[in-house]
Amino acid sequence: MQRQTYEFVEVSDGQYQLPITLKQSNRKLAKLPGLLLLTMLTGVIVVPQMVLTGYAVASPDVRAALIDHPIASIELAIALAFWISLVCWPLRAMFMALICHRRVDIRDGEVNVVDKTPFSTTHWRTPLTAYEGIALHLRSSLSGIRQEAILVHPSRAQSIILMVAEHIGDREIRELCQVLGLPRVSADRLYDFGGPSGGHKATNKLAPVAV
Repeated sequence: MQRQTYEFVEVSDGQYQLPITLKQSNRKLAKLPGLLLLTMLTGVIVVPQMVLTGYAVASPDVRAALIDHPIASIELAIALAFWISLVCWPLRAMFMALICHRRVDIRDGEVNVVDKTPFSTTHWRTPLTAYEGIALHLRSSLSGIRQEAILVHPSRAQSIILMVAEHIGDREIRELCQVLGLPRVSADRLYDFGGPSGGHKATNKLAPVAV
């Protein structure tokens, strides 16, 4: 199950009324310069280390020295793995943000999620009653500060961001709670789980909900 943050969404019929369908994705052009810069940084850090590793494997003298000093060999291998993972992990995360998109469908008491990339499709579902409620969360990032309305699940990977905006009012949260039949919960619940996965930027106001 993927844990990916999404910035944009198309809401079914432009309204948060059941059934709700969200199509989530990220801004690709904005992330492309960062991806290129990180790729170059990865090349600067990783390529010399790979060349050095290849030389060590090919050189009989270096191999013999490494065999004679196993502890030093292990320390070097750990350091090499650390530096490679240090740059390759964020590179992978940024690349996945470019190619991933998600479809969330909430209907008939279930939350169905489909995560797609050019290489794979992952589907999972869970009962709506398994969610604890909706929390209002403040998130800060390089792009600024935003508020998120989050469908909170005990499992971090199954928490879903329902709305992202510069400001989300109490009325919007109450309407979401009424539509989904869930209570509002404290944002502290998110800290227990380490934060949610998925999400989108709200582009439409909530439609009025009949009482």
